[in-house]
Amino acid sequence: MSPDPITPVHEEARGRIFTADSMTYFDERVGAEDIVVCGSYAAPSSFRWALRLGVKGLIAHAVGVGKDEAGISGLPLADKHGVPAAACETMSARIADGASVWAGTVGHANETAKKLGVKPGQSIEEAARLILAAPPGKKIVLETSADKKIYDLEETPNGNIRASWGLPVLRSIKEPRPNDVFLQGSHCGQTLIHVIPLKLRGIIANDAGRGMDDSGIASFGPLAEAGIAAAAVGAMTARIGDVMSTWNDGVISVMNEVAEQRGVQVGMTAKEAARKMLETT
Repeated sequence: MSPDPITPVHEEARGRIFTADSMTYFDERVGAEDIVVCGSYAAPSSFRWALRLGVKGLIAHAVGVGKDEAGISGLPLADKHGVPAAACETMSARIADGASVWAGTVGHANETAKKLGVKPGQSIEEAARLILAAPPGKKIVLETSADKKIYDLEETPNGNIRASWGLPVLRSIKEPRPNDVFLQGSHCGQTLIHVIPLKLRGIIANDAGRGMDDSGIASFGPLAEAGIAAAAVGAMTARIGDVMSTWNDGVISVMNEVAEQRGVQVGMTAKEAARKMLETT
């Protein structure tokens, strides 16, 4: 399998800056002298991915900030380890679009980044160049067992409701799951179309504050074309990056036409919506 796409956008003596649509696209191609800029949300579940690579600094998307400020909860985590980090303002860039975040505006920065001159209102490009002044990064492994876990939530005569953190877990599944509805801690942006080969019965994730051009739900059209029901919980109802919050707290804010045909409605709990997706039509 070819590597996921990452794009170099700046290089100088102090290091390099790369963009990608998802934090999970970064791998050993980046390291201690590099800044990563991505379309993922700025929460611990995505920041852990970059920290383990030992990058110098990281920038992601604020995704509406959301319940309990989950969308930017990775900033203090990076602070704890002395890594400068920032999040672009939600409506200044498309979610799951690294190039758009690169063209966006800083909405939030951690204390380590602020000491380097990063502040809200700056362009992401300016902020990333400032972060290049940071010392080389070190590999920080913070992975938890939940990162790779698939939760079995309910089994019914019509199918099963399962849950996982995000896209890497779903991409690790090799066989179609036509009788499964999956809940995700992540967003419903364009990168979610990677689940189409699984032929899921349905999927529920976070609307991530919708973002520029409704990018937080950009996967809905392609998923509908593939016959997959999709719905999003509102960012203020469930903590992004926390799949059990999607399940326990989430309230549906929007759905695609396949989900709507199965009876999913705005205002429904995620639990109710997942059960509706399993109903025969």
